[in-house]
Amino acid sequence: MILSTMNMGYEVDYLPVGDRGRSGDAIALRFGNLSGQREEQFVTVIDGGFRESGEKLVNHIDRYYNTDKVDLVVSTHPDFDHAFGLRTVLKELHVRELAMHLPWKHTDDIENLYKDNRITASGLEERLEESLQHARDLETLAIQKGIPIVEPFQGTTRARGAIQVLGPSKNYYKTLLTDFRSMPEPKSSLGISKSLQMVTEEAVKWLQDFCDLDSDLLNDDKDTTSAENNTSTIILFNLDDRKLLFTGDAGKTALLKAIAYADEHEISLTKMRFLDVPHHGSKHNLNSKILKRMNAATAYISASGNNGKHPAKKVTNALQKHGSRVFVNRKSKLRHSFNAPDRGWVVASPEKFHDYVEE
Repeated sequence: MILSTMNMGYEVDYLPVGDRGRSGDAIALRFGNLSGQREEQFVTVIDGGFRESGEKLVNHIDRYYNTDKVDLVVSTHPDFDHAFGLRTVLKELHVRELAMHLPWKHTDDIENLYKDNRITASGLEERLEESLQHARDLETLAIQKGIPIVEPFQGTTRARGAIQVLGPSKNYYKTLLTDFRSMPEPKSSLGISKSLQMVTEEAVKWLQDFCDLDSDLLNDDKDTTSAENNTSTIILFNLDDRKLLFTGDAGKTALLKAIAYADEHEISLTKMRFLDVPHHGSKHNLNSKILKRMNAATAYISASGNNGKHPAKKVTNALQKHGSRVFVNRKSKLRHSFNAPDRGWVVASPEKFHDYVEE
């Protein structure tokens, strides 16, 4: 593979995922000399949505990237709406590497953290494999096809450093395993509290919002994101100093840890080119503290738009206050690109600023 900063371009494609209130992620991305040969480009898939989304990804990559080879597939976390469609991608395309966490491989490290001394590492492994069967099937398929698997922990890089994982760290990941939904009660909660994983549904209350930073309505610091979501791979593409950040379903704790890691390595996450908004624009995953440190000129949200809460108006307003033009794919494909071939697609309309938002 020949990658050069000369003629460097990129394109990011969000495919619509879900209906009837379900949302998911299915993202294709390539960078390099997009008018050159395949060897001058790096093709990535980030999550695969549901079953039908996988087939759409295969067709999209064939039609617009003119290839059946994918350099890297990333399964950000084991939730069904992100991982299931990747099975089709692995079956039908030539995948060079799969990046995914393998929680059942870490049970030896957490065996002694449970109240019941009869719990064994093999018992924990079985619980995780059963509860995350679609993710386990993805690993099995990769092994059958001879696709190398890497666990994308903090510091992992690819494409000569153009791709860098900012989170989670291996230690943080292990603390989250004890709070996975299928796991027994630990001696003490090392990750987020199990009591915070269920967010109660309440009647929506509306607040008036104003288009200025002094009107801060996204100010909740509490992390109610599930442990599974907080294991999401947070991955940065730095393409000739044009930065694109993808966050999966990461919550506030995971994002703040990624920001801290970036600070330690003198990586600025402000004024990026592109931000993948976590968890379909949920109001539980971002706050203004994060957006002050992690913002971009363009922000994309993958959301079906049919469930009334994704994306949250409070989130799309806050992103705009911090300098982002916000786009939601809903039922259409979305493309963000630089120095890429013209497809003749119509220009998408950004999300409007909402005068009233959810409390």
